[in-house]
Amino acid sequence: MVSGSHQSSSQTLSDGAFERIQTAIVKGDIAPGTRLSEQYLSDTFGIGRGPLREAIRRLEGRRLVVRIPHAGVRVASLSVAELIELYYVREALEGMACRL
Repeated sequence: MVSGSHQSSSQTLSDGAFERIQTAIVKGDIAPGTRLSEQYLSDTFGIGRGPLREAIRRLEGRRLVVRIPHAGVRVASLSVAELIELYYVREALEGMACRL
């Protein structure tokens, strides 16, 4: 059985890794298509592979990374169509926000 404090500590490490990797992807510090090595990320962020794997699963859920069988995890790339759709959604949301 896992103690509550250990689980909480592990979740905190996972949250921190998730936030830091997500920020690096969104800011462009980690380019689209870049392969994310667990060993490199573990060394870079100073956390174990367990919390790191949980962070990667959360990034997959947000569609920021994709898991490719037998090739590992890569930062997701947007197609031209997805990028155009994203700009249309952003334009609509900003328009609604201005009317508030």
